[in-house]
Amino acid sequence: MLSLTSPAEFHSAKIISLAEAEQCIRKLKAAGKNVGLCHGGFDVLHPGHIKHFESAKKLCDILIVSITSDRFVSSRKGTGRPVFPQQLRAYAVASLSTVDYAVITDFEKAIPIIEILQPSSYIKGPDFVGKTTPGITAEREAIIRVGGEMKYTADVKLSTTEIIEYIKNELDVSHLLLVIDRDGTLIENDDFLGRNEDWKRELRLNEAVVSYLSYLQTKYKTTKIVVTNQAGVARGYFDCSRVEEINRHLDTVLQGKGLIIQNWQYCPEVEASYAELKKQELTFIADFVKEKTKRKPSPEMVDDGLQQLQKKKEDFTEVLVLGDREEDKGLAQNLMVKFIDVNGKGYEELLKEFA
Repeated sequence: MLSLTSPAEFHSAKIISLAEAEQCIRKLKAAGKNVGLCHGGFDVLHPGHIKHFESAKKLCDILIVSITSDRFVSSRKGTGRPVFPQQLRAYAVASLSTVDYAVITDFEKAIPIIEILQPSSYIKGPDFVGKTTPGITAEREAIIRVGGEMKYTADVKLSTTEIIEYIKNELDVSHLLLVIDRDGTLIENDDFLGRNEDWKRELRLNEAVVSYLSYLQTKYKTTKIVVTNQAGVARGYFDCSRVEEINRHLDTVLQGKGLIIQNWQYCPEVEASYAELKKQELTFIADFVKEKTKRKPSPEMVDDGLQQLQKKKEDFTEVLVLGDREEDKGLAQNLMVKFIDVNGKGYEELLKEFA
């Protein structure tokens, strides 16, 4: 969501509280006025909204527009929405000559708003004519219950979501390749997660990094590849199936937060030279000791991920490596791309790295 640093600059006398709107409608109806109500998020005000309000005003004497609060727009529309915070959305709507009043309402659905305000008419677009979904059916019942009537405009629908998707996917938006370390970066755990059977309870997301990746995903087209060295397999702490189980679980958790990872890569092997150096203190499974491996800082896991996605490095406007160790920094150097060290950084600090 775009930040609003000076709310006072976006004030309008036409933006009133819910209580003020209730009193206002009561007085207007007592004076014989037909008061119409439109309701919605009205994010990124566009010609479709303007035409809808123009048509709605022809169906009533006074038009009041209810604007859904930020938290319910976000829960309904998902990551990155609303684009504009509620005060800006209300200001934009109130600035239209066809709108007499705007009110920000903190309800998930329109039914309680209709019941509180009790307008003469509740006005929807033509795409709702004949619809029998539970939501619109409940709205029709609510307006009848308060003594009003349902009305519809006859304008061509223009969807905010479709406009945003067009801007994101069709216009010249930077396409980032994000190469992300897992342990210590995407998650706080950096001590061989999976060694214990109750690893799900131990799993801790790095919320600052997750929020930062969500921000980048919203602002840019992104392809995300997680690359992780998993020497715990070579040491016998757990097997490859455990690594893959953790990755699947983590992928599901992140999807629940709206963060999509396109590809997961891991290397369970260690170099023979390292195994020889550590043989007095560590035991390694022979099958996972190799003369050459794909471990970071080698870029081979990234190459494998790109191949599986049928992409190449040159397809991207910019490539970023996010990590917390020297091996991640070395990977960025080998790829000749920017490295973002996440160590000790919160969300605001990460924004300064690349925004």
